[in-house]
Amino acid sequence: MSAVPTEINKPQQSLKPNHAVIVGKIDFVRSFDSQEGKLFEHRLIQAAEDEYSSPQAVLVVAKSKQGQIGDECRVLVRVGGYRDSYKNREGDQVLTARVQLRAVE
Repeated sequence: MSAVPTEINKPQQSLKPNHAVIVGKIDFVRSFDSQEGKLFEHRLIQAAEDEYSSPQAVLVVAKSKQGQIGDECRVLVRVGGYRDSYKNREGDQVLTARVQLRAVE
């Protein structure tokens, strides 16, 4: 298992509603233009819970680059998203949601 950044051991301020702390290793970064200006999308691979489970991957969008590929980072994010739906093979509409993690900057 990879080492967790030492910052995680520091005393934490209480989180606001819909905020979370994401810790992981950056394995992909890309920039893109949006209505807000240039944004950076980071894919973070989170450490597996134990040696028998798989690591998880999440995307974090930020106004500034949070690190380079291979860097471990810790990011305070705002959890958001939007409604979504699709039709299954039987033609029934399935309601779902898309989660978005935005860095609090």
